[in-house]
Amino acid sequence: MKVHDKMKVVHSICPQCSVGCGINLINIDNRLVGTYPYKRHPINEGKNCKKGRDCIELVFEENRPKNPLVNKNGTFSDYSWEEALDLFVSKIKSYTPQDIGIIGSGNSTNEDLEILSKFADALGVEKKGFYAENFPAFNIETATLDDVQSSNFILIVGDVIKESPLIGRRIILARENGAEVVSADSADKTFTGLNSDKYIKIRSIGEFLDNIGPEVHNKLKDSATIIFNKLDLKEEFEKIQNIAEDSGSKILPVLKQCNTRGAMRFLPALNQEEISRLINDVKFLYVVGDNPALYAEESFKNLDFLVTQSSSINETVLLSDLVFPASCWVEKTGTFTNTTGDMQKISKTISAPAEVLEDQRIISKIAEKIGIELGDKK
Repeated sequence: MKVHDKMKVVHSICPQCSVGCGINLINIDNRLVGTYPYKRHPINEGKNCKKGRDCIELVFEENRPKNPLVNKNGTFSDYSWEEALDLFVSKIKSYTPQDIGIIGSGNSTNEDLEILSKFADALGVEKKGFYAENFPAFNIETATLDDVQSSNFILIVGDVIKESPLIGRRIILARENGAEVVSADSADKTFTGLNSDKYIKIRSIGEFLDNIGPEVHNKLKDSATIIFNKLDLKEEFEKIQNIAEDSGSKILPVLKQCNTRGAMRFLPALNQEEISRLINDVKFLYVVGDNPALYAEESFKNLDFLVTQSSSINETVLLSDLVFPASCWVEKTGTFTNTTGDMQKISKTISAPAEVLEDQRIISKIAEKIGIELGDKK
């Protein structure tokens, strides 16, 4: 087999979930042609799940925005960057900070989120945040994947093994080493339940946490780990923390997006109700990297002007008045913070289309046009 003389292999991080698995990206002539696991990466140890193996499919969307777009009577027209930036600035200047909303994403890099946060602060915008489901912002030491694997007892809330297979692998290895695994969820059966010693069907997470029986509670000790990837209410996070503190066990919240943990450093973590309320309360909305129309479309009806910055065509883009074409994760360098708090570098692997810019650069151009300084974040 001949090795292509222009083939490059780039180490990066999979963006499909918050576990933070290492992945190798294969680049031939500025084209992504495949992936394979990063053998020496400490998190996935040379394994990738199907989502990880297919992660480059996110790059191959043919209908991605490749130029700034302006929606005129339901039809998008190409604009130059100068025209698009001038339109943004003229519109945003016509609103007070109280009428402006900014939504970021747990899929953006830490560097993009930091500059977006600076931009919001410089404008005096308080209605800002990102969608974190029902997880509140936290900055605590969590269990590591090695902790999971060495646990004697594991309590799981949600279908963690199915939705995060590389954490699931550590759970299964712990079970093979003698750990007892108990899982709970609202479905009749789950993949995690099928791989547990005991499965508990629950009506609500809060009710389950308030009524944990002695057969579980007595096993929650310093060698135990509580893993959860869902909450019905934000307050349940504190309940799990209290249970862990009282018992000496560790906790591992498994977040949904690749940089949800990082985003919590820069923007408020909002649930669906809070995102909907934010959108309802503003007239001008700037969305960077997210698709809130997917879960809060009804809230968009009161907007005067919607700007979306995206690397793909999605529901929010189709509702937008102005669209900025942004580079995707393989077209930039930055960092993601995974669910256990490890900050890891992603590496630029291919070049973006000519008129597609990185989020940081777009935000900087807007700030320069408006005439605001984006100083160091304290």
